[in-house]
Amino acid sequence: MKKDISWLKLAGIIADHLPTVPSLNCPRCGVPNVEFQYVGDKTTGIGFLCVWCASCLHGTHISRVKIPPQAEYISKDSLEEVKNRIPNFQAG
Repeated sequence: MKKDISWLKLAGIIADHLPTVPSLNCPRCGVPNVEFQYVGDKTTGIGFLCVWCASCLHGTHISRVKIPPQAEYISKDSLEEVKNRIPNFQAG
């Protein structure tokens, strides 16, 4: 599946500005309501990143990312917490 490059650019901004990420505009609807969540393994520091707009529920899932040390993340083993935090958004 081809990823919309604008969501990948937001992922870069997020990683560059942790732990204090500025308000980000959704590339789909333009509303400044972008959220994100890292999920991964504490031992390896590898996981995935979801970035989505809480207004229009579009976003992206980026797999096999190195979780930055300053990022808050959810353990990949905490499935209930992951389900509660990350909405069922549409890609793109």
